[in-house]
Amino acid sequence: MNAKFFWVFVALMALGGAASAQSALDNALSLHNVTVSPNPVVAGGTATISFQLYNSYGSFVQTVNLQAAASYPIANVSPSNSTDIANVNPGVNPEYYSYTFHIPATTPAGMYTIHFNASYYGLGATEVIASSSMPVSFYVQNKPAITVLLSGLQPSALYSGHNQTVGLVIENSGYGTARNVTVTVSGEPGVSILSSVSTFFISNLTQGSSVAEPILVSAQSVGSTGLVISSTYYSSNLAQRYDSMQIANLSIAPSAQFSIASQQQGIGVGATDVPVTFSVTNTGTSDASQMQLTLQSSYPITPVASTAYIASLPVGASVNITFLVSADSQGVPGNYPVTLFEQWKQPNGAVNQQFTGSDNYYVSVGSQGGSSLLIAVAVIVIIIGVVGYRLRGRIAAMQKKRGVKK
Repeated sequence: MNAKFFWVFVALMALGGAASAQSALDNALSLHNVTVSPNPVVAGGTATISFQLYNSYGSFVQTVNLQAAASYPIANVSPSNSTDIANVNPGVNPEYYSYTFHIPATTPAGMYTIHFNASYYGLGATEVIASSSMPVSFYVQNKPAITVLLSGLQPSALYSGHNQTVGLVIENSGYGTARNVTVTVSGEPGVSILSSVSTFFISNLTQGSSVAEPILVSAQSVGSTGLVISSTYYSSNLAQRYDSMQIANLSIAPSAQFSIASQQQGIGVGATDVPVTFSVTNTGTSDASQMQLTLQSSYPITPVASTAYIASLPVGASVNITFLVSADSQGVPGNYPVTLFEQWKQPNGAVNQQFTGSDNYYVSVGSQGGSSLLIAVAVIVIIIGVVGYRLRGRIAAMQKKRGVKK
């Protein structure tokens, strides 16, 4: 054989051997016993991938460098972790490797893949660098997030001593559908829940949607307090349960509050222009001014003068107010409801803000009203008649005794 051709043949054999070695080494490594936790992965949390390495090459590979690479959006926040391994023996290696990735809360739901790329040398082929790319895919599920906001406060602060309706806006501010949402509301010291229903259930709340629920509260003190809002909800596939608690802050402002006592003993059927008097005391925490009170009644009572005005009523002060009413002559005796409506202003209110309240009372209507005076007059006339008859009898007897002739 020509020497020249001999060396060409040797070179080709060497290249073929190197190519064969390269082919055998590439993709010699693969993943074994792979686990992804949690399953499914939830956006906003972490994904931990654990595995063993399997070497299909006929001998060990050495100087292994193992790196993780992820696609968007995981690649932007997860570091490309690198692990150096001296040797990987043939077959399944006992050591486990774990990689943890943060999954952004804004990650859209879907399948994502992380590639574990390894570069290494084969035994006796230190000049030949081989590689393996080992993918792991998992599903990312969006995470819902329930938040509760307050709305509909008129004004923005609650007023002590008064009942007001607060609007609750239950919103899914997360990135996945929330199922079986339960929201329970309770009051911190200084505020009480008056509504018969304080727990709300929503079967399905999609991303960005909200539900409004009213709740009636009563504020007793002045200052800062809040509503304690506890929420329980599940992921779209009901696999994960979430619990949250938040405080919705409330500010309680001073307010006038009135204790009103009736001074009237009752009126009679057919009575007209009878005064009905009430004693009004400001028992609240704010002065009241420009106070107008209106009396409203039902048959047989009819207001004649139904409004009263109080220019100013400081905290702790009292004043008497009088209304005139009449009772229909055809009315039936009994106790009849009347309502006293209050309207006033406070120093801490807006310029045109009017505060309102109401109180209910009963006024007694009796059968002696109007006729009691006539009865008294009749009794007096009878008494005068009896006295006059007796006096005439005495005068006649005296005249007869004296011999006086008619």
